[in-house]
Amino acid sequence: MRIIFAIHGIRSPKKDNWVYKFIDFADKDSRFKDDIKIPHSYGYLLALNSVNPKTKFDHVKSVMKELRALTDKYPAAELNIVAHSYGTELSYQAIKRSGEDGKQAIKVNKLILVASIVSAHREIPYTDTLRVKKLKALHCYCSYEDEVCRYNPFGHSGCWGFLRHVHDPKCYDKPFKDLEIYNHQQKSLEHCDYFKGTKFFKEWLNIIAE
Repeated sequence: MRIIFAIHGIRSPKKDNWVYKFIDFADKDSRFKDDIKIPHSYGYLLALNSVNPKTKFDHVKSVMKELRALTDKYPAAELNIVAHSYGTELSYQAIKRSGEDGKQAIKVNKLILVASIVSAHREIPYTDTLRVKKLKALHCYCSYEDEVCRYNPFGHSGCWGFLRHVHDPKCYDKPFKDLEIYNHQQKSLEHCDYFKGTKFFKEWLNIIAE
């Protein structure tokens, strides 16, 4: 059994949110017939409010609480997360902080980050989470044409893949041979273009099913 947890970014209205469309799409895939599928929606959040430390920490705690509840209820299930934009930061921080709070660490099978804003202020921040076995594999979808990520002042490492320099448009594949980190660089996608049609829904489900 698997758990598929989808979490959106800020300024995402509840109606017609991609997380519901993605979960509906997964429901129609026979490979996931008996799996648990959760669309996590925290509603519309203003950009300025999203960087408020208390607001951010409250959302991280909420995601952590829901992930723990799922893994407690289904202890034998593999947890998989598909996250977009602000949801990448919330899910990453929830995984990273778990185990540091004196409680059991959250273990994730596949983490798929789409247009990620996870901070680059530390050298490739995913490595600590991967090396301590909280996360089995990371898949990063990124595009150099994603202006939200390119001009985001709060971090760039997951935005367009693992770049060596902020002005370098080249995406460097798998930076650590001993870790399961994969980049899926797109050439010309804007921040929310991943949700037009079902092309990427299919790709993400294929990754989870592998």
